[in-house]
Amino acid sequence: MAEAENGTTSYPFPTLISIIPQDDSSVSSLDPWRGTLLVLYSVFGLLSNFLGYRVFKALMFLNGFVFGSFIVSLIILAEEGSGEAVPKWGISLIGIGAGFLLGIITLLIQYVGIFILGFIAGVLGGIAFLAALQYSFIYIPPSPWICVAVLLLFAISSSLANLCFQKSLTIICSSFYGSAIVSATLDYFIEHSVMIFWLWDKIKLTVSPEPKWYSWMLLASWPTLFLLGVFTQVLVTGNGTYHERPFKRKSRGNPETREERKQRKYRYLYQVRTCHGDAISQPVAKKYVHRVNDESFA
Repeated sequence: MAEAENGTTSYPFPTLISIIPQDDSSVSSLDPWRGTLLVLYSVFGLLSNFLGYRVFKALMFLNGFVFGSFIVSLIILAEEGSGEAVPKWGISLIGIGAGFLLGIITLLIQYVGIFILGFIAGVLGGIAFLAALQYSFIYIPPSPWICVAVLLLFAISSSLANLCFQKSLTIICSSFYGSAIVSATLDYFIEHSVMIFWLWDKIKLTVSPEPKWYSWMLLASWPTLFLLGVFTQVLVTGNGTYHERPFKRKSRGNPETREERKQRKYRYLYQVRTCHGDAISQPVAKKYVHRVNDESFA
């Protein structure tokens, strides 16, 4: 944690939307720009949670967009003095442009999108795992680098597993990621991201105040929405769909129609030949009959 100039507590949490937690005594009106972007972000979270696999192409694009925007904004904010050199709207525009390019890549190359989706879900799972370990006093890492190693282990393992089991883990990862987005948005509008920064402090191994009871309820909405999303996708929205099903092109001449036409032609000829006997062999048969009759009379 770092102390801001006005005496309030500020967290150096690099995101596309700069979120600063506020105390109850200093709660001000919400920023319309932040609120609008977070509402749009929550719509994507609901889409990913309940309709993730059904809208597979849109999911891949939005995952690449959000991931690219976050990474580029993180790099810009990590540079020393970048906050003074680049304005906030400039950082947002750069992040949006980079996210759009990565979103196009993940849309066209689905394996990249599946890998990124597993990577994001793995990072979120690692954060939840570390927070549970530290809060229950089972294990407290001595260095933040151990937390980073755990996050990378979770992220890479989840990415590779998502590539191997694409449908099942895409449903799980999209629901896990979407429910986290919705819970984080609710946390911002209700208590100015107190629970988000409490989880962030667990990664940095810094002491943070104990969350209130409604903060725990907001955190509990994450696994609740996750389970609802998984059941919805498995039983309703994702049932009977598969993203690698081949696309059937419509050709001008249908091979089945030509084959049926040939069969109809052959059936017609067969009926003509067998209606009163073989039409082709009838003259030949009559010729031999007349010859036999002539020889018998002779």
